[in-house]
Amino acid sequence: MVKKILKIALWVITGAALVVLFIYGRNWYLNTPLKGITFELERNHDRGFVDKDTVLSYAKAICGLEQQAKISSIDMMKIHKLLSDNPWIETSSAFIGLNDTLMMQAKEFEPVLRVYNQEKRSVYVTSEGVIIPSSPNYSPRMIIASGQFHFPVPKGNGKITDSIYADTGIPEALTIAKAIQKDDFLAGNIGQIYKNYNEYELMVNNVSARVILGDTVAVDQRLSRLKTLLEQYGGTDELKPFKTLNLKYKNQIVCTK
Repeated sequence: MVKKILKIALWVITGAALVVLFIYGRNWYLNTPLKGITFELERNHDRGFVDKDTVLSYAKAICGLEQQAKISSIDMMKIHKLLSDNPWIETSSAFIGLNDTLMMQAKEFEPVLRVYNQEKRSVYVTSEGVIIPSSPNYSPRMIIASGQFHFPVPKGNGKITDSIYADTGIPEALTIAKAIQKDDFLAGNIGQIYKNYNEYELMVNNVSARVILGDTVAVDQRLSRLKTLLEQYGGTDELKPFKTLNLKYKNQIVCTK
């Protein structure tokens, strides 16, 4: 009986000691000054929408890095909000590393299409249909859509499935852009999509004729016919007499002079 009591007492003392050590270690850690801040940004190009220096500057101000603020005083909610509120950041995380450094990580949106409305204001659209605002500091090269587009320009993010974008033509323009980008030849020869009321036209390099795509029905087949035409006659004088090249009709291209 005595041995059992001693064994229980030993476990209690050991547990209490561990709790004390944990509390001491935690307090020591929380009172440690933050040593630095790092920001890892994933994107496909050297430049992008997100200004790393600006993000780091805001993070330093939030953390009071210049005043050697303690880890316990860091408002991690504000740090997470700093990253999540950035309209050009797709995903993000932030945590304190074992080296007493605040580590921020983020992935930048990668748009595939830029769309201008009739007021000459633009948004970018990702392949997943996320709408992100344009930036005065960065303009990546990609397919541009313009013409009869009517849509509001958001301050933050939107989606093409949102009701305010459903009938603007942006979803159709994205479908066309993605179909073009499936093929390197087409992507290298088609630079713009033009919305002419309910129809869509393509601006093709070195082709003066209006290339009428129509709607997005069987868009892959229509683009395939255009590719065949350009591979045979692109860069020659054969297409110069034509005013329009119409891809709307099944299994043919109707040309008018």
